[in-house]
Amino acid sequence: MTSRDSAERSRSSEPADARRGHIAPTPSDADEARADREMADAERAVAQGAASEEQAALVGKISDARTHEERRRLWIGGLAS
Repeated sequence: MTSRDSAERSRSSEPADARRGHIAPTPSDADEARADREMADAERAVAQGAASEEQAALVGKISDARTHEERRRLWIGGLAS
């Protein structure tokens, strides 16, 4: 089997709305950039088992979001509440 065959096989099992090669948009302001850094730090802390209660709760809140923009919006909203 060639690598091309393998790649085509894996694509056929992807969801129809998969955005292969999609790159999240650049933050448009300082608040979005800060949220992106905080999300990355919190995700890392959760993965390493070192997250604070707040980090774990916020990561849980954004876990069902499908896009980066939606996760960012939920994250910023979660910090405001």
